[in-house]
Amino acid sequence: MDFFKHIDLDTLPKKKYRVIKYILDHPDEVISLNTADLAAKLKVDPVTIIKACQSIGLAGFHDLKKRLKDTVRNQEKKSSFTQVLSEFEVSTTTDEAIRNALSRDLEMLTGTIEKVSFEKITQTCQAIITSRQTYIIGLGYIGAVATYLQSILRSHLPKVHAVTEYNGMLFDYMGHFGKGDVVLAIGFDQCQNQTIKALKKGKDRGATAIALTDSEYSPLCTYSKYNLFVHPAPHYFLSPLIGAFSICNALKHCIVEMTKPTSTRQSRAYQKLVEEENVYYN
Repeated sequence: MDFFKHIDLDTLPKKKYRVIKYILDHPDEVISLNTADLAAKLKVDPVTIIKACQSIGLAGFHDLKKRLKDTVRNQEKKSSFTQVLSEFEVSTTTDEAIRNALSRDLEMLTGTIEKVSFEKITQTCQAIITSRQTYIIGLGYIGAVATYLQSILRSHLPKVHAVTEYNGMLFDYMGHFGKGDVVLAIGFDQCQNQTIKALKKGKDRGATAIALTDSEYSPLCTYSKYNLFVHPAPHYFLSPLIGAFSICNALKHCIVEMTKPTSTRQSRAYQKLVEEENVYYN
């Protein structure tokens, strides 16, 4: 495990050995614990946890957890890329390629239903409904998700903005972040630094920070109050977008339910306007 694979456990005293050995054997669990939790689990003093971390060259338990998160995240990325590359190198028919892609999308949606918290979706919707302004940040190819979410919400909530461009547009909106706003940042796998900085800026300015991502180890989760997780499907480059679009639809339907009967009246008025303007070809 990168830094950790060079640790010589045999040189550690018995108590420190047991602490570090447990950490190496259970990295995913340890990441979610604090010093007191781990100490209670191992039946040692919290000071022993800190000293064990220092004995392998780290500043303390917080430093160790940061290293663990980086290592786990890097392993996931390498595994994902290796799986995709190896699959592309295998010869197959076009029919099989199409069927596999569609099947994985279905797997992605099924996994997202199991992974996402319905409570967090409801809390997110309540925050958006009551916000002064809602800023949806999706940079690069993820901008399609931000634009889609804005488009399906704006007939009910015109104070929703999609932020999809770097530099000027992003900085302009960041200057308006404030208390009572919602900043919803979307990022997967290798999340853009600008997205992370924007979410942090929103939190620092008193906005409700929300992350739509595919891993609890995402740097976005460091600053978010609510996390909406999609199922990570590493076999397909754009797989997180499938779950993300589905989460957008869930947010839309939840907001409609939470704002009835106003939302129903707005939908009827929208339909009437569409008919009056003869928008669609008949």
